[in-house]
Amino acid sequence: MGDAAVLVLDAGDLGVRWASPAAERLLGGASGPLTGLVAAEDAPVVGAFLRSVVGRQGASRCTCAVPADRRVDLIARDLSDTEVGGVAVVALDVTGWAALADGSHRPDTDPLTGLANRTGILRRLEQAIRDAPAQGPGPVLLFLDLDRFKAVNRHGQDVGDEVLRVVAARLDAMVDGRGSTARSGGDEFVVLLDRTTEDAAVEAAGQIAAAIGTPVRVGDVLVTPTVSVGIARLHGGQRLDDLLCQVDLALFRAKSAAGPVVYRPELDDWVLARKHETQRLAERLEQLHLENQALAEAATIDQRTGLPNAAAFDADQARRHRAGERYSLLIVDIDWFHSYNNHYRYLAGHEALRAVGEAIRRTAGRCFRYGGEEFAVLLTATGYRDAVDVGERIREAVQRLGIEHRATPTGVVTVSVGVVEAAPGALPTDVVERANVALLQAKDAGRNRVVGFRGGCPLRVGG
Repeated sequence: MGDAAVLVLDAGDLGVRWASPAAERLLGGASGPLTGLVAAEDAPVVGAFLRSVVGRQGASRCTCAVPADRRVDLIARDLSDTEVGGVAVVALDVTGWAALADGSHRPDTDPLTGLANRTGILRRLEQAIRDAPAQGPGPVLLFLDLDRFKAVNRHGQDVGDEVLRVVAARLDAMVDGRGSTARSGGDEFVVLLDRTTEDAAVEAAGQIAAAIGTPVRVGDVLVTPTVSVGIARLHGGQRLDDLLCQVDLALFRAKSAAGPVVYRPELDDWVLARKHETQRLAERLEQLHLENQALAEAATIDQRTGLPNAAAFDADQARRHRAGERYSLLIVDIDWFHSYNNHYRYLAGHEALRAVGEAIRRTAGRCFRYGGEEFAVLLTATGYRDAVDVGERIREAVQRLGIEHRATPTGVVTVSVGVVEAAPGALPTDVVERANVALLQAKDAGRNRVVGFRGGCPLRVGG
């Protein structure tokens, strides 16, 4: 599945009022009527579809063509009576799915290669862990990543897609009868060998790499694929996320090695200097859950915390700006959150995000997941002093949660807060920028505190 863009349209003229960055890539533009961004022959159909959505409840779907011969699903919902204040549209690139319109697609199958997808292979891995013997040959996981695949895609998506299909066919032929294969996403593939030893798995990885490395010709383009392979053995009672972290770490090490790499505990020490790279697999697992959520909700709701997302924040702030309302903005950031994720793992990090977001919501009312470990709070008809007081109550409420974080001076999760009252005539981006400057002041002052800006002078409280 390709790009997904979120847009908010004016319910009257169907013009784009706000769009996520992906709209430029997917539609070729992000301004004017949406009907002007789709293929000319589909513009009347899209116009009629969007007009039919206005005033109706629930989400509706329409498929159309866009420039560069892409197919896009438009999922639209009229949210004019909410803070969004317009028609929310999710535009999803479904070009790779078009050939499956005959209904042959299965939800556990990758549409491009015909291999199992992430959903299918994760189910298989969970079963293999349960069945893994205590000793002797058993299941072994191989994680493969095509090297420098961005260079292949520079020849065009058609070339990249054909290379992926050829690699998948070669991989499936090599593994035939010995295990399962899957495309986990992008240029990454997974092989689960049912019954083998680590030494035999290393040998199999070398054979697979050799088979994949045969040159592929697509039109006038000749591509010689190469692949890096990480290997990890499955153990009974093992946690799935531990297994995936191990094989991802082995793959990361293989990128700088001369061949396949088998996971060993000493790799954990090696990766401490490169800890940012180990985040990738946890993010993939989270994406798997997000993909199962309703696409229409993605326009306004953050799936991890259940709070309104950055798109909803932008629309809400823009509405207040247009109406000339008096308001204050708070940007709330969880202190030392990267070290929290590294120590307590990402599932605990996700739960901490949810708990902190809920504490902010209970304290301040409507709040938004602004991105990463940041939250935003818009306070209507609230002046600077009252907004600073709200920020202090938020800081205290989060600290009272008592979420253990041994890397902090307090021993628990805390937040820093930047506060600003929107000046008359100030642009929304200026208000956000000033709140972020206040937040950085709070961080520089030692964290777990509130800093507000008024008239250019910072006021520090709390902590």
